[in-house]
Amino acid sequence: MRNCKPRNSKTRYTILRYMLSFADEQGRQPSIREIGEAAGLTSTSTTAGYLRRMVNEGLLIQGEQSRRNYFVTPGALRLLRPAG
Repeated sequence: MRNCKPRNSKTRYTILRYMLSFADEQGRQPSIREIGEAAGLTSTSTTAGYLRRMVNEGLLIQGEQSRRNYFVTPGALRLLRPAG
């Protein structure tokens, strides 16, 4: 992960939380369009850009079977846990 705090961290946290809850409730990973809608993004290209950057930062990994599937990493889970 990068040493500096990424811009738009609120959107990134929204995406991570949504992906976790969606996978838990639906039993599958959300589509790029579903992720974008949940995060308030209007373009799938913008959403894909967020996902690519999050992969580069180690917050997500891409699935081996399908390059469209993204999974939350253990490092990202630690970021989402409340301090305490």
